[in-house]
Amino acid sequence: MKHSITITLLLSLLMSGLAYSQDKVAFDYTNDYGSILKLTKDPNSEIFYDKLFKRFEDGDTTLTNYEMIALQIGYTDNPKYWPYQDISLEREIWDLNEKKEFEKAKSKLDTLLTNNPFSILGHREMSYVYSKLGDKSKADLHFQKFDLVVLSVLSTGDGTSYETSWFTLSPADGQWIIKLAFRQSVCSMGSGRDKNGNFHDILGIQFEDADDCKELFFNIQPAAKRMFGPEGLPLDGIEEVSINKKENPEEKKKRKKKGLKN
Repeated sequence: MKHSITITLLLSLLMSGLAYSQDKVAFDYTNDYGSILKLTKDPNSEIFYDKLFKRFEDGDTTLTNYEMIALQIGYTDNPKYWPYQDISLEREIWDLNEKKEFEKAKSKLDTLLTNNPFSILGHREMSYVYSKLGDKSKADLHFQKFDLVVLSVLSTGDGTSYETSWFTLSPADGQWIIKLAFRQSVCSMGSGRDKNGNFHDILGIQFEDADDCKELFFNIQPAAKRMFGPEGLPLDGIEEVSINKKENPEEKKKRKKKGLKN
């Protein structure tokens, strides 16, 4: 297995207040982002974007966390990278799946994943759609991609401070990770800048049977630089981003029972 730490194990470590070190990427956004981005554009580099992306498209589970982070950094220079514009489509897809309108959801997921091949919500919900449509092979493929993206994000720090913030592509990704990977609730939402001016989401996670609201940090600086759409029109402010929607209780129960593979 590529990952020796699973989402379930990481969740238990967070709940106990312990840190983890396995499969971590030595990544400092301010110092490393630019150099990694440059290498993703070099055909002679081991992390050349086109070479890595073909492996990701095939669901190659031997991709390392570092290679996955390099892929996501390379994507931030893509002309289709407009993370704030993805949020409303992600909400719409979530609602369609709640309504069991899986064919409509699939059509919109095709659009989302064409524009944003690293969408956490996109691969999780596409896996869900294909499982409902009876295509286990494609359901497994998209779950593998969801797993690759989420675990690589969680490899960039421990999420407990600005200095160890998790690197994410979208201002909604932290919320989706809490909701879909950790299967917990977001109990608070805030934001701030670190000493280098990089923007972070600061989200509270509410563990089951716990009274406290534990803060987790997500570095969304690449997304913050794309707050304006391709026509230069302003999009929703960072503080206003929220994926919160009421979920059908029965569907929520089914999703929780289905659970996540690690």
